[in-house]
Amino acid sequence: MNYETRKLRIYLETTIPNYLFEDKTNEKKLSKILDTWRLWGSIKQGLYDVVVSITVFDEIDKCPPAQKEKQAAMIRALAEIDYTLVEIDENTERLATRYIKAGGLKPSSKTDALHIAAASLANCDVVLSWNCSHITVFRAMKAVDAVNTDELLKPLKLLSPTNFLGEE
Repeated sequence: MNYETRKLRIYLETTIPNYLFEDKTNEKKLSKILDTWRLWGSIKQGLYDVVVSITVFDEIDKCPPAQKEKQAAMIRALAEIDYTLVEIDENTERLATRYIKAGGLKPSSKTDALHIAAASLANCDVVLSWNCSHITVFRAMKAVDAVNTDELLKPLKLLSPTNFLGEE
């Protein structure tokens, strides 16, 4: 299949549905919120092959009691789109550990490494995240590239929705 005609396979990390319901009065976050909604519109149109892991739902389940309404809204939003749900297994755990050992993520960022590993093993083209401290940073990209090359996995981009939408 020609790369130009194939749908991009995108992995949605937890911050994506979260930003759909961020406080719109926060000027610093407004452009991120708008880009997230623009991305969501494209997803709902079926422009991408979407992947979500069980880790996303585990993180949503951990919302504090004060955010139960937001939690329910995120679950409803995910129910409105088509996606492939991937489980976390021993191979995902092993790959996540390799990303950490390669220096791409800190041991305290194991959940972030699991997102990336799940995306790699699901043959995604890109991980979309607003986690600009741990996921969409050069250190993580470099480690993921090295480990994925060693594991004979395809290259994986780690991007914010803004950077992703700017590349379309």
